[in-house]
Amino acid sequence: MIFNTWVFGVFAVVTFAVYWTVVPQHWKPAFLIVAGSIFYAYSVPAFLLLVLGLGVVTFFIGNAIARTGEPNARKRLLVAGVVLITAILVFFKYTKFFATTVDDVAHHDILPIPNIIVPLAISFFTFEFVHVLVDLYLGKIERLDPLDFSVFTMFFPTLVAGPIKRYQSFAPQVRRIILPASGDLALNLYRIVLGLTKKTIVADSMNAFTGPLNAPDAAYGRLDYWIAVLAYTTKIYFDFSGYSDIAIGVAGLLGLRIPENFDMPYRTRNISEFWRKWHMSLSAWIRDYIFIPLGGSRGSPFVTVVNLLLAMAIAGLWHGAAWTFVLWGLWQGAGLIVHRTWGQVVVPRVAILRNESRSIRFVSVATTFAFVAFGWILFAAPSLGNAVTVFVRLFS
Repeated sequence: MIFNTWVFGVFAVVTFAVYWTVVPQHWKPAFLIVAGSIFYAYSVPAFLLLVLGLGVVTFFIGNAIARTGEPNARKRLLVAGVVLITAILVFFKYTKFFATTVDDVAHHDILPIPNIIVPLAISFFTFEFVHVLVDLYLGKIERLDPLDFSVFTMFFPTLVAGPIKRYQSFAPQVRRIILPASGDLALNLYRIVLGLTKKTIVADSMNAFTGPLNAPDAAYGRLDYWIAVLAYTTKIYFDFSGYSDIAIGVAGLLGLRIPENFDMPYRTRNISEFWRKWHMSLSAWIRDYIFIPLGGSRGSPFVTVVNLLLAMAIAGLWHGAAWTFVLWGLWQGAGLIVHRTWGQVVVPRVAILRNESRSIRFVSVATTFAFVAFGWILFAAPSLGNAVTVFVRLFS
């Protein structure tokens, strides 16, 4: 069920009406579980069993980690849980990608290409389950309550496109759900309307201009490609942030808070700041559960470079099963490495760069925006060949 459809509109209105007028206070969490199950099962009912099954496995392994005092046993449970969840994600989302890659490299049909349907939002709920297991292991979560965790798992505003929640900030709200005050009610309605406007009016209208990125053709001139890049840069922000606005507004109308996900990322002065304000819940997840466990920036400069590239490559692959997404992630990682080196080596030696003048800020914002916009070419292109063609025709 997608947010900007009449089906979701009917579902949401009926859910809100029943939730606040019929359902008793102590039954509201259970009602959210049922509503989430209906919401998810609307697309492919069979995959509801996958979400529930992985949720049950995460719950029991997580509480086993919390109860076990023996460090090695806790680590084995953590590894088993994370490997299982990751294996499910890899099987559904990347099996076809791996098989296609092997066949392309070998120039021969070595592996059969499976016809696997990817479960809706599998990237989001698997990342949330991994977070729960790791934070239980680290002691950031004491234990999992069955009701709180069930609501956390099946909370429909975040099931499709995030934001990626954290259990320790979400669970305490489940037992203290109250009707939003009039001011909060108006603000949440505003967020929903804002999100729908972003998605349907701005983002979707950009599709008329992005054709050269999807299918480069000699009929397009250089200006067409520049317009396409700017249109896609506009589209992807208003699309992603629009969905987040709707999710935040719907969650607020249900009496629950979820994290913000975007904070004017195209106005940032460098790529590091951009990633602190773009898809913030994902950026924080990549930092906490991939980059830091790999060693972060605690090792040598070479190790830091490797960790950044690997973390951002995984972030790219998370978005889609294609080498263009991996290269997009590496593009972002390279930008982070250049910014890190620039800040450590160049800026301390050039006084004008340390000044917060308007001209320096303007150049910094423009440079960051251009770097991000060119990166979206890799994100949008259906193949590496298409992306290369677009880069060439932008400047030829």
